[in-house]
Amino acid sequence: MPHTITGLDIGSHQIKGMVVEEKRDGTLSLLTAFKYPSAGIRRGVLVDVEEAAGVLRALVLDLQRISKHITQNVYVNMQSSEVRSRPSRGIVPVSRADQEIQRDDIDRAVQASQAVKLSPNYLALHNIIREYIVDDVGDIADPLGMTGNRLEVSTLVVEAFAPQVNILLKNLERVGLRVGGVIFNPLAAARAALSKQQRDLGVLLLDFGFGTTSLAVYEENKVMYTKCIPLGAGYITNDIAIGLKTSIDAAEKLKVNYGCAVAKEINRREMVKLSEVDPANLPAQAGKNEIPRRFLAEIIEIRLVEILGLVNNELKTLGRSAQLPAGVVATGGGVKLAGTTDLIREELKLPAQIGFPNLSGFEISNPAHQDLVDDPEFAVATGLVLWGGAESKKPLGGRAAALAAFFRNLMP
Repeated sequence: MPHTITGLDIGSHQIKGMVVEEKRDGTLSLLTAFKYPSAGIRRGVLVDVEEAAGVLRALVLDLQRISKHITQNVYVNMQSSEVRSRPSRGIVPVSRADQEIQRDDIDRAVQASQAVKLSPNYLALHNIIREYIVDDVGDIADPLGMTGNRLEVSTLVVEAFAPQVNILLKNLERVGLRVGGVIFNPLAAARAALSKQQRDLGVLLLDFGFGTTSLAVYEENKVMYTKCIPLGAGYITNDIAIGLKTSIDAAEKLKVNYGCAVAKEINRREMVKLSEVDPANLPAQAGKNEIPRRFLAEIIEIRLVEILGLVNNELKTLGRSAQLPAGVVATGGGVKLAGTTDLIREELKLPAQIGFPNLSGFEISNPAHQDLVDDPEFAVATGLVLWGGAESKKPLGGRAAALAAFFRNLMP
């Protein structure tokens, strides 16, 4: 039976996905990639079960036409603002008389780091190892075979509101999708879009979604912090619709086709003809057929400055405001808006670039699929299948035990 991995990025506006077949040499062969309109999701959280189930059922039917195995190993993202992260530490004595650190010592240290008191009704989504410490000497990637009296592990615990995870999983299982893992959104995007050098130097990963903006901070190849802000590119669309008294569909077209994140870059005399975008609503606009494109850009810039201000507040809390040498790598559909990276540089005082998913480990035979996934919108979906591929390389017993423990956390 072929081993397939499906990455499902469920957003507030679209569902983006990739299906790969893992070959024996570790290559991931891309079988298909797709975009689907989303429904029943608000700010990254499932709010209407029936509406979401209708879309997911149609998606499952399309996937099963390719192969019945595609729906059996699905990795899905979680992007709620209720997801939190905090550091943890596990400390154990080395058990062997000769003080050589063995695998069971490492496992005990990691297990000790998981013994944290979670917030009521929360579950541990991830417990990410940052470094090992042997007898107060840190920055050790793998202590196996070293000698010492005491072994410590520093981790980052990412916890999620259990009811939100539970209802998502139940809905996915209900439509025939077998979930292999739930990954916090910015961690998936970072896996696909960040290089090791960037993670070593210090970098901020920003994923601009439709309903949320999520972030992850890395330093010395360790994840330091994660967060999801309940504001995204969809709020820009709403602001345009209100400001120009037009429909949401027309506002989205205006944003995509004429929008710019830096208003001063737009000539004051440049106009946009509304009749080309939303002719049906012209009577409601008192006969105004043209608007200054700069006015449109000002609406966009105000909302983006607000979002970036919230991001900068998180960096200030960490003591990393304007202090990440590798700057900002921005992913997600929202980053494709003209001038976004320029505004990021201006507001966060950091170098900024668009983050494309690293597809070097993929075999892609269909040019249409290549064009679709080579896009910052597909960073999360790419990261999900890469995460699934890494999980498949773990020993079966350990992988099964970890998954069983995760699902036990969901039980009331």
